[in-house]
Amino acid sequence: MRWNRLSTKLLCGAIAVVVVSAFGVAALATYRYSQTLTESLRHHSILLGQSLAAEATELILTHDVVALQKMAQHQTILHPDLVYLFVEKDGAVTAHSFNDGFPQNLLRVHAAAPPSQIAVAEVVSEKGERFLDIAVPILEGQAGRLRLGFSEQALRGRIRTLWANIALITLLILLTTIVAISLLVRTLIRPLARLTQAVDCASLGELSVRVEEQGDEEVVTLARSFNRMMDRLEEHTRNLQKQAQDLFVAQQQARAFCDIVQNVGALPSLQDIGTFLIRRFRDVLQFETAALLLFDDAREILLVMDEETLKTSEDPSLLRWFSRFLETLDRPGTRTLTTPPGTDGFFKKLCPTGTPCGVVPIHAEDPFPFGILMVRCDGPCHCPPASLDLIAAMLREASRVLRRAVVHEMEMRFVKRLASPDAAFCGIVGRDPGMQNVFRLIENVAASDATVLIQGESGTGKELVAHAIHQMSPRSAHPFVVINCAAYPPTLIETELFGHEKGAFTGADRARQGRFEQARGGTVFLDEVGEIPAPVQVKLLRVLQTHEFERVGGEKTLAADVRVVAATHRTLLDEVKNGRFREDLFYRLNVIPLLIPPLRRRPADIPLLARHFLQKFRTIHKKDVKEFHRDVLRLFMNYDWPGNVRELENTVEHAVLLSKNDVIQVWDLPSALARRVSVSTENLATMEERERKAIMEALEASRGNKKKAAQKLGISRSALYNKLKKYGLDS
Repeated sequence: MRWNRLSTKLLCGAIAVVVVSAFGVAALATYRYSQTLTESLRHHSILLGQSLAAEATELILTHDVVALQKMAQHQTILHPDLVYLFVEKDGAVTAHSFNDGFPQNLLRVHAAAPPSQIAVAEVVSEKGERFLDIAVPILEGQAGRLRLGFSEQALRGRIRTLWANIALITLLILLTTIVAISLLVRTLIRPLARLTQAVDCASLGELSVRVEEQGDEEVVTLARSFNRMMDRLEEHTRNLQKQAQDLFVAQQQARAFCDIVQNVGALPSLQDIGTFLIRRFRDVLQFETAALLLFDDAREILLVMDEETLKTSEDPSLLRWFSRFLETLDRPGTRTLTTPPGTDGFFKKLCPTGTPCGVVPIHAEDPFPFGILMVRCDGPCHCPPASLDLIAAMLREASRVLRRAVVHEMEMRFVKRLASPDAAFCGIVGRDPGMQNVFRLIENVAASDATVLIQGESGTGKELVAHAIHQMSPRSAHPFVVINCAAYPPTLIETELFGHEKGAFTGADRARQGRFEQARGGTVFLDEVGEIPAPVQVKLLRVLQTHEFERVGGEKTLAADVRVVAATHRTLLDEVKNGRFREDLFYRLNVIPLLIPPLRRRPADIPLLARHFLQKFRTIHKKDVKEFHRDVLRLFMNYDWPGNVRELENTVEHAVLLSKNDVIQVWDLPSALARRVSVSTENLATMEERERKAIMEALEASRGNKKKAAQKLGISRSALYNKLKKYGLDS
């Protein structure tokens, strides 16, 4: 080889350039690679620290130090580069991974750093080993910090390996041509540049960046390692985000559960409770429309409420449908419901046919649920079983409150209905529970042709009750014929009932229809039926049995197309025992017994009836009378009213006629009542005794059932309990 040759000089120059370039490239690559690895180690350490901090949060909150210690030791085994791991709070170490004792000097490394921020520092041990110390806050520093120490030995080993590889490459370059050197440089530098760029992007938070795996094996391996690391980092980040979301959802559900348990019992009404529950359930299960459907205690009324509306339904088809549906429910789930026929627009809008719904039963002490929560899905139903089970648990906690609220709602509606100024039922005024039972019985029996026997004292309104039965029956378009059996002598009662033919007896100059014929298609009301003489009782029994009769003196059998309603102030069973009334006729009449309570048993109706009669007679007599004096009302409430409602009516008419101003005073009443005003305050004080006696009678009549006793008295159960305690009857 000649040194003076241009080729030699060019070759030597090329070799010198290659050598210098190789070492320059080696220095640059080493610097960038070291920087990249250091940064990668830093980010990997921080991410690992955050992950372990999240994992350690629950252990710290539950003070599980043993599990925390095991976690620390397990992580040092799992990650070879992780030299130590410990948890510190307020200068104290909770758990650590050191086997030979904890070095206290480590506590001063991040002493000046805020506990709520991530801190990174390099630490040199007494042996000269370098470590990367990471401090990660737990629960934003409130639960302390997680400290991790990563050895830089592996990092430096990688750098030395890189130098060795570069030196080998440099030797190979010296033995190849300039073309090989340029190809080799291009092969090495470009992939590294791409990798470095990818690392820079990753350091800025772009976790989706990847490096193309091409080139030499080392570069491909490095790129593949980088890509795998980014895949794991991205997956781990997604897992952290999912865990955070799950934790947030669990926190919302727990908050909703606690809120329901703490606050639902303090709400004043059923509507408020329903609105509160539906809104809180929306935090657990996202939905647009939901409703609570609840039965009352007797399962005779269905309450349907959404966030804004509370409605009730007594439709028999809807009640039967809902009762059968409840029997099929054993656990929460998704159902496709069919709207029962005959329901109103509110229910059809709430639950259209074919709409999938999430359904959660509401149980109390009964084996079958008394209601459901229905969540309507306007499309594909997304009701996770776990969420429905959680709502079911919330409803179990709230079921007793809901049941009490339903009972209270029914009681309040009953009280409001009774307190309504328009408390008349087919012309009968009464809000006392006893009269309400009479009204319900009238509604139940009116549609049939069964014989009704109305019993009650004189003046209680038996004829009004009979007229109400007729008015509500299918025969209301036909005559309502009243026969006062006590107003006719025994010789004429048969003629009044059945009529007579011409010449049947002296004075019968023409045929005459009886009341049964006049009432064809309608109702015959036999008032004071206990006064009918024995011979006529036989014929009346035949009419009730065969629905046929003959006129007096006639031979033609006529059909009795009538319904019979009878009334008496006597106790017919006693009359039967004394032989004054036929037993078989009694049982024919007593198919549907209906007992009207006397006015003295209906004290709550006295002011209502008095005001009703006041309005009636002020209009009839054109008197400007507006109200009763409170002494008058007090007197009315303390009077026994032996003549019942009729006596009260006559008393009010008397007072209206005699009143000289717009308020009825005691001196306007009949003298028999006015004399009672002389009763002193000490006698009026016996109202407590009357109240105590009324409570005891109600309890005795209801056989100790306080709910029924409260209904008979026209007060709520809570008011009854207070009065029982007041009078010492609660034992």
